[in-house]
Amino acid sequence: MNEKGEVRSASEFKQIFEDAGVSHAPYKCPFCEARYEDRCIVTVCVRAPHFKLPNGTYHRNGCNGEAGDAAIAITSSPSSGPKRSVVGDIDLPEALVKRRKPTLVRKEGDVREGLMPDAAEVVRRKKMVSADKTISAHFTTSHLRPIVHAYKNLRELTGKAAISKGHERGTSQYNAVFTEVLNLYRLSLYGQRLTYGTAFQSSKLVPEGDERIYSGRGKVEISGNHILIKDLDQWPTVRRSKENMLPFVVRMNRAPEHDATTSHLRMLHVLEGFAAVGQVIEWYGLGIPVRLEQNFELALDTLDHIYWIEPSLRKKA
Repeated sequence: MNEKGEVRSASEFKQIFEDAGVSHAPYKCPFCEARYEDRCIVTVCVRAPHFKLPNGTYHRNGCNGEAGDAAIAITSSPSSGPKRSVVGDIDLPEALVKRRKPTLVRKEGDVREGLMPDAAEVVRRKKMVSADKTISAHFTTSHLRPIVHAYKNLRELTGKAAISKGHERGTSQYNAVFTEVLNLYRLSLYGQRLTYGTAFQSSKLVPEGDERIYSGRGKVEISGNHILIKDLDQWPTVRRSKENMLPFVVRMNRAPEHDATTSHLRMLHVLEGFAAVGQVIEWYGLGIPVRLEQNFELALDTLDHIYWIEPSLRKKA
């Protein structure tokens, strides 16, 4: 929770910082208002954004930092924190979710300057937050960037593990390790229960009308009111066949959304610059491709559903 009493997850506060460059620190427990330290919100980390009680401090009035009736503690002890899916030192986002408005736990007109919530107020706030099903204790995100980075890091670690077992790159044994490991880690796309192995799709497979994260390498162009990414590969129309291959095009509106974030405006500016020079990028887009007469088209509803990496930089988007 920030000083305004707005309750968001650490992941959401990180996204706000990335969107607008604004930090909402200092943060507090939304129930007892014990002071929190923020981790990986305004800094670049491979770990998930999270809050931490400063050393030697505790929650108050029966609070343990968790929502719901079952979380009312007899003693004030540090919170165990959110559950996270971790591989090595990398935290994997577990869900792509829609942007949401914050939950407000303070009563109207209640400034609470220097006043700590009593036990009854702690219980009220816990019940209120517990009833809000849009708040997740897991590592969630509303845009593709952290998911793509986690996916690429997971693939790199998996590849090293397969090679360490004596499997050569490209062999059936090597590919089997990839499939097994990537499918161990769940990833929800707006409620679709998938894994890091099933959520992503490239030009090796036929686009079959499923909402997935499609990827490739393509040239950025302008066509009327749209920005296009024309993939360099031809995509199959029939499984295990290279006949009747079709181009694949990602389409976005050039005009910003009516409530466009600072980051979205910046992305449009960068894409316009790419189009001016015919930049080729490594792209990732979420949606459902449609097979048209001359190509597949992936029309994106929001810039939250696109992420790219310039070949010359490999780290930026």
